[in-house]
Amino acid sequence: MGKYEPLARYLKSRPDDNWNATFSEIEAKLGTSLPRSAREHRAWWANQTNGNHSQTSGWRDAGWETRDVDLRRGLVRFERSGHSGRASGGPPMPMTKPDLWDQARRLSGIVDRDELIEAALTALIRREAAKGLIALGGTMPDFEAAPRERPFA
Repeated sequence: MGKYEPLARYLKSRPDDNWNATFSEIEAKLGTSLPRSAREHRAWWANQTNGNHSQTSGWRDAGWETRDVDLRRGLVRFERSGHSGRASGGPPMPMTKPDLWDQARRLSGIVDRDELIEAALTALIRREAAKGLIALGGTMPDFEAAPRERPFA
């Protein structure tokens, strides 16, 4: 069992999609102190996909990523990433809620979850309203047709 396995097990067991943790809470889950570099270097908390970083492998293999590291206050936010349980080379697994959030953030550039929800709902309402108008023989409300050509007499 690796040093960060207790943290990985704890993260896997959480029913929610995020955990705002103090360094002390993390140490309690680990049963040991974090290394000095965890308190001094933001890079220690990076979600690296290559290299030999056992702490990163612990939370990433459990399906979590770190966000919003505050070294001064000793805080880190973990968010479920949806990458756990994927067999390499196998068929892609269906998207989970965390996968959908991540994809929506990447596509829209909107990081705030409430803003993202508002933008998605607005787009959905506009799309459904446009479908209704088209079914009635109308056009999309903000559609502007190109000017018609008039033959010269």
